[in-house]
Amino acid sequence: MNLDDHKDYFLEEDEPAPEVPQGGVIDFTPGKPAVPATGESVPKKKRKGRKFLAWLITIAVLVLAGIFFVRYFNPYAVEARTTGYVTEFEKRGILFKTFEGTMATESALADSSKIYDRNFTFTVPDEVLARKIQNLSTGTPRRLTLVYEKYYGMLPWRGGSTNVVTAVLED
Repeated sequence: MNLDDHKDYFLEEDEPAPEVPQGGVIDFTPGKPAVPATGESVPKKKRKGRKFLAWLITIAVLVLAGIFFVRYFNPYAVEARTTGYVTEFEKRGILFKTFEGTMATESALADSSKIYDRNFTFTVPDEVLARKIQNLSTGTPRRLTLVYEKYYGMLPWRGGSTNVVTAVLED
């Protein structure tokens, strides 16, 4: 045996030498066939894991979309009403201009045993309805009944309040 000839030094007599792909690497793990690491064939275990991950991500996105819809687009009070006097009404917003207002509710003004502590804040995204409220509330204060929808969360184009006015009734 020549000392410089080390080609089959680690091979058994009956084991064929694995084929080396051009520029590739061979996996010599015991019990596994020699597979080139160039990604020619992906084991089934990896495919199942990728499918499971894809399903998991899809389900997570659908659940988050459902939660977002319920929180921001589905009102939990559809036809609520409050009566009182509009104390402040103005157009606000940097990108999305909406009409914002406050109202002193009649129930809070009538109860003299409590300290008056809060106003009813509301948003009017419709310009026609906003002009009607503005016309009714200027000059001598008139008692108005606002019909509104109440949402869990605010959206910039809907205004700065969770109470969105849909109609106004003059008393």
